[in-house]
Amino acid sequence: MADQENVVLRDGYRVAVPEWVEDDGIAKMIGFELEQLGYNPVPFFFDRNIPEDVDYLLTFGPYNRILPIWQNNARITPSRRPVVIHWNTEGMPDLRIPPKIIRTLGAMRSKIGRMGYSGSTFDHFLYSLRPVSHIDQSFKRYRYHGDYEYAYRKGWLHVLSDTSQIYSQIRTKIGIPTLYAPWGASQRWYGDLGLERDIDVLWIGKRGSQRRSRILDRVFKELRLKGLNVYIGDNEEHPFVFGQERTRHLNRAKITLNITRTWYDDNFSRFTMACSNRSLVVSEHLLPHCTEFKENVNYVSAKIEDLANTIVYYLEHEEERKQIVDNAFELMMSELRFEKSLRKMFAAAQQHITRASIRD
Repeated sequence: MADQENVVLRDGYRVAVPEWVEDDGIAKMIGFELEQLGYNPVPFFFDRNIPEDVDYLLTFGPYNRILPIWQNNARITPSRRPVVIHWNTEGMPDLRIPPKIIRTLGAMRSKIGRMGYSGSTFDHFLYSLRPVSHIDQSFKRYRYHGDYEYAYRKGWLHVLSDTSQIYSQIRTKIGIPTLYAPWGASQRWYGDLGLERDIDVLWIGKRGSQRRSRILDRVFKELRLKGLNVYIGDNEEHPFVFGQERTRHLNRAKITLNITRTWYDDNFSRFTMACSNRSLVVSEHLLPHCTEFKENVNYVSAKIEDLANTIVYYLEHEEERKQIVDNAFELMMSELRFEKSLRKMFAAAQQHITRASIRD
């Protein structure tokens, strides 16, 4: 791992980076970080042609259909075809389900998704049937897994990375080599703005699931009854906040609350924004997706029924809160810098190129 992180990368490589939405903040941030490493990012909208004469195609998410991008890439003349790196940031199906069943259902779900843009008349007919097209709007976590395995077997996907150590290990064990690359702190998403920390507890982002919405309502009701100043940026009570406005809110928040969509999700990528802006993360208990984060050292966790009282405790014990905040910030600036994961993925891509040239 150390060799990958310290590898010297040649300046000037062109890297195609898809934008999933207009004014895609994540794509812009990735482009900025690539520039800091000496690469030339080339943005393109995900449903358009891949830019010409690029060395790498770096996809992430995915936040829409991913296979058509890789399929289009595979049509490029081999000598000019970019190496594909994908950084998965999305969850897996329920971890209680045996991997063999996940593989089977994932393959079926991927096949249904491919019917939507297949050249086969029969596939189009099947896809036009309501039950089939309805399935294509659901079970997305199975589709992600099925698409990754399909693309890997076809030779379309060269380096698969995941922000979760747990997901990386599962996929590797079932035959899809997956690199663990945690989401790090980007220079574009943090800053010391010198603002008063006048928000006691902050939530930013979609509610995303009934589970998370139910828990958020419960915790914030308790916090308001205790007279705390809370801010919920969920696009229901207050609008979403992005970019510099998000950084301002995190600079104002003493504590940022973390609740996952499911009991097993990887939410540590959300930590990086709060921790790098010196806001204490208080979370429900999490699985060790990102082992760099140590409980009660870099963040605080508690049972759901104890979250409100835990928050009050750390608001009242400022020195204890400050120590954990300082620990987390130091972690962001050392082990979890965004560039370290990029270096790791591109080093793996370079190894793929080397192996391919030896085979040739």
